[in-house]
Order: sequence, then C-alpha cells, then structure tokens
Amino acid sequence: MIPSPLRAGLAIVCMLSYTAGTARADDVPSSRPLRWDPAWSHAGAADYVVGGLGLGVLGVEAIWLEPQQPSLHWSGPLLFDQDVRDILRGSTAQVRYDATIASWAMLGVTIAYPVVVDVPYAWSRYGKQVAWDLFWQDAVALSLVSTTDLAVRNLVGRARPSVSDCLAAGGSASRCLGTDTEATMSFPGGHVAIATTGATLTCTQHLSMHLYGAPWDAVTCGSAIGVDFTMGVLRIVTDNHWATDIVAGSVLGFAVGWGIPVLMHLHRHGDSRNDTGILLAPTPIAVDHGAGIGVTGML
Repeated sequence: MIPSPLRAGLAIVCMLSYTAGTARADDVPSSRPLRWDPAWSHAGAADYVVGGLGLGVLGVEAIWLEPQQPSLHWSGPLLFDQDVRDILRGSTAQVRYDATIASWAMLGVTIAYPVVVDVPYAWSRYGKQVAWDLFWQDAVALSLVSTTDLAVRNLVGRARPSVSDCLAAGGSASRCLGTDTEATMSFPGGHVAIATTGATLTCTQHLSMHLYGAPWDAVTCGSAIGVDFTMGVLRIVTDNHWATDIVAGSVLGFAVGWGIPVLMHLHRHGDSRNDTGILLAPTPIAVDHGAGIGVTGML
C-alpha cells in the first residue's frame, strides 16, 4: 500500500503534468508567442564544457566521496533551529518515514518537470533550438548544484539533528556517528538545494520566455515553488535537517537555478563579457577532499 504522503506527491506530479497539458500548442494564444530577445544567446561551447565538467566532477565525487563519512566539524542547532525542530519534527518513526517518501517524490517532481515536461513541449511548440536551449540550461544548472552541494556537505561536516542529540547527551563520536556516511552531511540541505534549482529553473524559463502563455506560466511557477517549499518543510519533519540547512540549500538552489539561465544566456551579450571580450562561465573544480566552483574564460 502506498503511504499517504507518497500519494500526495504523486498527485502533485499529476497536477503539474495537467498544467502542461492544458497549455499544449493549440491552447497557447497566438498573441502570446515565445518571448525570445534577439540579444539572448543560445546553448553553445560554454554549456557543453561546464555541463560536461559538472557531470565529470559529480561522478568523481560519487565514487570518491560518497562511500566516506566526512569528518565531524559542526554539531548542534544554530539561531532558530531548535525552535523550528520542536514544532515540525515528526512525532513518530512512521510519520518521519512517510515524510521521507513524500520528500523524495517531490524532489523528483521539481527536477524532472523542466526536463521531462518542458523540453519536449518546447520542441513540439517552438522547435528543436528552443528545446535544446532549455535542456542545456537544465543540465548545466542541475549538474553544478549537485556537484557543489555534495562538495560543501563533505567540507562542512555538520551532524544531523539526531546525531547532535546523541553527542549532546554525552555519547562518543564513534557511537553516535556509527557507520552512516550521511551522519555528518546535514549542511546544506541537499534535497532542497537540488529541488530549489529545479523550481527556480521552471520559474525563470517560464516567466522569461512565456512558454505556455498567461496565466499558465505563473501557475506553473507557483506550483513549482509550492512543491519545493513543502518538500523543505518535510525535510525538517523527517528530522534529517536543521532549519538553517534548509535555508542554505534554498539559497544555493536559487542562485544556481536563476544564475545559470540568466547570467549565461537570458541577458544582453555584452553583459557577460569583460573589456577583453572573454566570456566568463562558472566551472566546477575538484580540490582536496571536495570540490567547488571556479571561473572559466572563453574567447
């Protein structure tokens, strides 16, 4: 039997899919065609380089870092963390489990929607070039946020709330941490960082390009934000994260989800170049026991 939170997550998938369906080609008013500023740039070498490097670094991280438990550097609540946890934490193991299943479903919705729904829709409605542009905006943003999230969580080494409780009660680090490689990977909230990137991509692309036409672009953006926010709350209900983890994940996700399409493409060409005519693009880089983002200059 499917847990009720998961059914809710699947219902949201259907709702968002219906939103796209109601905006199919013959429903989009001819007076509201795709908005594409001639000054915007299409997907090109910078996307292929950054996206390829992002996936490559992510693969290395998954093989090298994921099997290891990061060193513990930070434990305990910060600011409003404990108050929020007291209010939202699931009261039973079953509630926390159901919230975990639902949060995974919602993560899938937010990252799949711009790729699985909008890219094919754009291809059928506006042609291959627009679909290609959307795909590479999505690919670069999602690979970068995944790479950065995993690197930061490994470098920061913050204990999960339950682990912090164990340590605060006088438990030894070896007993409290155990063999769980995720025990010290609380900050930032990984689900939220990636989901917020997907939701922000959806909003940025729809509100900039008018993919569906009014009012569906606003409805789609609002739905994506709603799913993302709900998932962030559920990650606290599950007791996997502190509230500050969620805030940090949201900030990271917004920066990448907005920054990649806007700074790399949806702006005037001159805005992305310095006086020497070099295009500056964010690039994932590997460092000792972690990774981060650097800058690549391309003529």
